[in-house]
Amino acid sequence: MKKILLTMVALLSMTAVMAQDGDKKERKAPKEFNAEEMTNRMADDLELTAEQKAKVLDLNKEFVKDQKEQMKERKEQMKERKERMEKRKEFGEKRKAYNEKLKSILTPEQYKKFQEKHKHGHHGRPGHHGGPRGPRGPRPADIPED
Repeated sequence: MKKILLTMVALLSMTAVMAQDGDKKERKAPKEFNAEEMTNRMADDLELTAEQKAKVLDLNKEFVKDQKEQMKERKEQMKERKERMEKRKEFGEKRKAYNEKLKSILTPEQYKKFQEKHKHGHHGRPGHHGGPRGPRGPRPADIPED
């Protein structure tokens, strides 16, 4: 009885594993937009006349063209974003190396004072924490001075 039960469990688990592998093989990359296919589906679903089908085809061609352009722009934006992130990472590494070298030159008190002064990254200069000052008048009373 035990042998039969174990055999059944083994067969069921193998079947489940094979079914999962089959699902992976069936997954394909999404199809590109195709104006003709879209139009044919719409014509069948909506029972379009020949005149409507021609107009919808023109509209779908324009739509597909716009979608492809948007995808191209998005890819470019992602590429640019990735490049910016890499540059930012590189700058961060250079800044860290700078701080390590500076720390080896300064005394602990000097380095601590340097860190306090440069905490916000703007070297303690006025006007970099709340926008420009000057011709617009004084700062509102509820916003503290630097």
